[in-house]
Amino acid sequence: MFYIGLSAEPRPDAVAAAFAAHAPQARLRWGEFDDDCAGVVFVELHRNASEFPFALHATNLAGGDDYALGLAIARTLSLALDCRSVCDGTRHGPGAYPGWCIVWIEGQAWLGDDYYSLFYDDSPELSADERAQLGPIKLLHRLEL
Repeated sequence: MFYIGLSAEPRPDAVAAAFAAHAPQARLRWGEFDDDCAGVVFVELHRNASEFPFALHATNLAGGDDYALGLAIARTLSLALDCRSVCDGTRHGPGAYPGWCIVWIEGQAWLGDDYYSLFYDDSPELSADERAQLGPIKLLHRLEL
């Protein structure tokens, strides 16, 4: 499973084209699981209260490396939709830390820290004061990917 946050609403055709380019063997399906799962990537669109108001949650049953696929799809969608995107970056941080993310800006990768951000930590259970303490993802430095 992997996620991609987007600063612009994803067009279904752009999402389909990105998956076709990077996972041509996969059948892309929008929505929840069903009995026909072989070779499928299930994608759900969620809203988010952050600078990335659209989040794609993908469950990959087609095989391959979810981390690498998430990076490739996030970069491609950032360029195709002319927006910022964010995805898992735990393999690119300087140490073991689950808060690393990659933010794509005009095709350029930035290492980010999404802990204590609205993108990662917002929840309906938070009080208004707790939510006010959250901010945007912290960009740390550019990466050559």
